[in-house]
Amino acid sequence: MPYKKVQPNKKLPPLPRLKIRRPTVSKSTNECFVLMSSLLNCWAANGEGAQTCYNFEHDLKNCMETYKPKKETISSINYHASRLYPKLRGKVND
Repeated sequence: MPYKKVQPNKKLPPLPRLKIRRPTVSKSTNECFVLMSSLLNCWAANGEGAQTCYNFEHDLKNCMETYKPKKETISSINYHASRLYPKLRGKVND
C-alpha cells in the first residue's frame, strides 16, 4: 500500500471580512397574487367585464387596499461571522 501524505490544516483565505449575501430568513409573498390570477383566469374564460367575475374583482380591490407587506426578518449570521472570523483565520503571521 502506498503511503498517504497527511495534508496540513487548510486555512481560510485572507479576506478583509466574512460576509454572506442576502441573509434574509424568510420572505413573504403577496396574498393578492392568488386573487389576481383567479380574476385573470375568469376574464380569460368569460371575457373581460363579465358579471360572473364581479366577486373576483371585488375581492382583489379589497386585498389591494388593505394589504400591508410583512417586514423581512434578517439573519444575524453576518454579525456572528464578523465576530468569529479572527478566531477561525488564526494568527496573521503563520
